[in-house]
Amino acid sequence: MRLSAFILDNLEPILQEWEDFARSIQPPHRSMDVAELRDHAKEMLEEIAAELDAGQAQPATGERASEIHAVTRLQSGFNIDQLVSEYRALRASVLRLWAQREKTASWFEVEDMSRFNDVLDRALAESVACYSATVRRSEDIFLGVVGHDLRTPLQYLSMGAEFLMRSEKSDPQLIQLGSRMFDSAARMGQILDNLLDFTRSRTGGGIQINPRPADLAGISEQVADEFRFSHPDRTIATEVIGDVAGRWDVPRIGQVYQNLIGNALQHGAKDSGVTVRTSGGADGVEIAVHNHGKAIPESAFAGLFDPLHRYANASTEEADRTHLGLGLYIVREIVHAHGGSVAVRSTAGDGTTFLVRLPNKPAA
Repeated sequence: MRLSAFILDNLEPILQEWEDFARSIQPPHRSMDVAELRDHAKEMLEEIAAELDAGQAQPATGERASEIHAVTRLQSGFNIDQLVSEYRALRASVLRLWAQREKTASWFEVEDMSRFNDVLDRALAESVACYSATVRRSEDIFLGVVGHDLRTPLQYLSMGAEFLMRSEKSDPQLIQLGSRMFDSAARMGQILDNLLDFTRSRTGGGIQINPRPADLAGISEQVADEFRFSHPDRTIATEVIGDVAGRWDVPRIGQVYQNLIGNALQHGAKDSGVTVRTSGGADGVEIAVHNHGKAIPESAFAGLFDPLHRYANASTEEADRTHLGLGLYIVREIVHAHGGSVAVRSTAGDGTTFLVRLPNKPAA
């Protein structure tokens, strides 16, 4: 008997072992019934048997049972380790029952077991991928809702801070307090903007741009002035070379300047300034933001523009001390949306320079 036929003939004992194992690992707050415990196991076994019969992977015609199972297990409160353990237990059950049958020493037995392991591994990979994608999508939606809902209270805080700053009845201490509150609210607004852009790009919406005629000289100087006001103890020098006019999304390019200058101020040496050079040429423009200070290790370049990569490689203590780090990610996404590129150079002697290259006219 081929293994595919054996699986179909022994569905009930295999499913009973699946059910028993699922009951042993179910979340402590759940008391699942038989249908929930066996969730899509029968359909998965039937798909596995069909692939074993066909001798090759079956083309996907819709959601696979393994993918549906992953989503329902997530909704039931199973973590990904428990999901994987179900497949491990299923493999053990099938192979043990197969070994206990009356032996025939047929030539196909080893081949069937090898094929079974391949097919089950593919089902496991599909299940894990679907589980992870669903978790990521849920997290992104959650972050987007949180970011959106925080805008209204933040707006009221900003209005209150501005009232303290401008009120004729406020004494100098209240004016100073209002100024600090206003600056903090502005920084929080920037963080929320980056958070919403981050979640939008990860959920498939991407960074949307609306190009129109603009001159980068004015944008760079305006953003630099804002930082000069909030960082009076730091020098921020701007330089414009050549023709820097073109078609860009002005608010988005403002975000590029804002995030790069803010990053340079945060990570650069406190006793040195920041230089912002914008130069134009026949092929487009180049934005260079430079600061002195500790060099970025070359090993960190790969994940520099990806906050998730950076957190994945950081210790718990490092993660607790760092910011969200979405600024450089947003820079990269905006620049790519304009058809440009972004790179970094960093040495102990010359400092750190972020280079952004933009075409004069971004592709549609």
